[in-house]
Amino acid sequence: MKGNGILVDAVTYNSLIHGLCCVGDWEEAKSLFIEMLNQCVQPTTVTFNMLLDELCKNGKMDEANKLYKLMIQRGVQPNTYTYTILMDGYCLVGRIHEAEKLFGSMANKGCIPNVVSYNILIDGVGDARKLFDEMQVNDVAPDSCTFTIFIGGLCKSDCVLDALEFFHTLENSKFELTIKIVNCLIDGLYKSGRIEMAWELFHKLKEKFLVPDVVMYSIMINGLCKEGKLEKANSLLLDMEEKGCIPDVVTFATLMRSFIQNNEKSKVVELLQKMAKRHLIPDASIVSMVIDLLVNDENYPECLNSLPSFPVQETNKKLK
Repeated sequence: MKGNGILVDAVTYNSLIHGLCCVGDWEEAKSLFIEMLNQCVQPTTVTFNMLLDELCKNGKMDEANKLYKLMIQRGVQPNTYTYTILMDGYCLVGRIHEAEKLFGSMANKGCIPNVVSYNILIDGVGDARKLFDEMQVNDVAPDSCTFTIFIGGLCKSDCVLDALEFFHTLENSKFELTIKIVNCLIDGLYKSGRIEMAWELFHKLKEKFLVPDVVMYSIMINGLCKEGKLEKANSLLLDMEEKGCIPDVVTFATLMRSFIQNNEKSKVVELLQKMAKRHLIPDASIVSMVIDLLVNDENYPECLNSLPSFPVQETNKKLK
């Protein structure tokens, strides 16, 4: 480009590097960055952020740290997004202490943590309450993602009642609840054995003008299956379909495993047929469980004819 009289500046390089990072071609992006340096074109904060993001989301934190140091050496000023990228990368690979250390150094370097910075750290560390309180002190407004992460963190820490209390605080505020926040709490209630509370919240969704999604239905169906209430779980699947919420592989697999364990062959075949109509393919573990359930049954050939094509093919392989 330079030989043809075209001005090659940082903006041009950034556009090319961005395109390469979008398709995950790190080696080419790296080569272009080296060429940029060799051509004495000064990289910008945007340049470094794009490269850091590509490294961090792939867990290459040692390389990311070297690139960050190069950024400082060349006098390129990191911004809040730079630190957020690095913190997310450190949390991704479990290097929480380094993420916390970086977070603590932001203000000293002239970068004020934003809601995304806090969300990443709240999700990554155990002391979510402290960080949440710090957000309030620093006038950083939490968003729906913050609340979802915070409630999830409380539930994982066996503080489900605290999560429920916090949820009620949100209900009474002007904040608009999202289905993800409710999903997180219902999952926590179920896992902690507070079944009635979970159902009470589920039935109140209409009052909050929220429509259950596939995640919520899957949580509820899973909870019913664990209680051994398979008919109720199956009825909820039918209700889900009637209301236009499309079950996914996880929903079907959850119910199918329970029917298999309960030796209910006709129900298993019925679910497989529903999956086939929706072009959903069960994973290998489900197929194997179906085969084990049917292979020793005297009515196996009849059941085999009832099965959709995908498990039949796997069955034939296993029986040969």
